[in-house]
Amino acid sequence: MPLDIGVGIVLALLVHIFLHTEFSGWLVLAGIAAALLPDIDVLTALFGKWKHREFTHYPLPYIPLLVILFFIVPVPYAVLFSLGILWHFIHDTIGTGWGISWFWPFTDRRFLLFPYKRRKEMGMLATWLPREHPEWAHHGPHTWVRDLYLRANVVSILEFGLLCIAVVTLIIYVW
Repeated sequence: MPLDIGVGIVLALLVHIFLHTEFSGWLVLAGIAAALLPDIDVLTALFGKWKHREFTHYPLPYIPLLVILFFIVPVPYAVLFSLGILWHFIHDTIGTGWGISWFWPFTDRRFLLFPYKRRKEMGMLATWLPREHPEWAHHGPHTWVRDLYLRANVVSILEFGLLCIAVVTLIIYVW
């Protein structure tokens, strides 16, 4: 999640620069919101409705929503939301994640590049159906936030480091 926030900031800056849109705090907030949007299911998981990485982490349903967005908001914001959401899915497809069902509703098969820990034996691309490895289908223990982000490890250092770089870049740009 820290990396998604950092990328949302950087995407807002890039959209501002390359699409010549007015720079504002709203643009930065939109970039952060777009990069975090698929994780809104964390809130629903707290109330027992869905598990994390279910419907909001299926990329194909976003396509019609993003097309509609291009008709109802300024193009730079639609581009920003598209890039932020795409980034989130790419990020969740790499390394420590639980994979993404890129082709749902056609298949529940999950894909993970450069798998971490127990899935390393699958090679560079791990792919599985949730029923084949139910322990991999969701975040598993409720300690994942603590384990990945609140302890010093490669993931937390990398993600918080890149977030700091994004924030410093934003401050320098605004200054």
